[in-house]
Formats: sequence, C-alpha cells, structure tokens
Amino acid sequence: MKKKITDIPVKQSCFVMDVAGEGKLRLFDLGFFRGSRVLPLYECCCGGTRVYRVKDTLIALRNRDAEQISVEEGLENG
Repeated sequence: MKKKITDIPVKQSCFVMDVAGEGKLRLFDLGFFRGSRVLPLYECCCGGTRVYRVKDTLIALRNRDAEQISVEEGLENG
C-alpha cells in the first residue's frame, strides 16, 4: 500500500515508489528514486525534520519536502 514517507514509523524500512513536486530532481540526486530502500532513523527533537538512511548515507529532510515521496512499507525492520 502506498504511503507518504512521513507516515512510516522510525526504524521501519520502506521502498520509494514515486517522487512528486518541484523538488523531484533534487530528491532523485539524494537517492530517493523508485526502488530505493529507505530507513527513517529518527525525528529531530524540534519536529518538522526527520533523518533517513538512503544508500548508506544519512539525509535530513524537512517533512514538507519528504511528503512528496510515496513509499511502500518494507517487509523487515532495520
């Protein structure tokens, strides 16, 4: 089932299905393209930003940017 990446709980892996919006090319450059495995690691203490592991890289994204990424939940954690 497709969800926004911001709906995925921390430490639950997921796979990118689609990226939309004006920042699409930037997100592609960061590794968020169809089929990429993504792991939300933690949410920043002030909220509004989460850190994701993509292709062995840690990337912080504002929720308003991350909401443009549609994902499918992974089968395993971590």
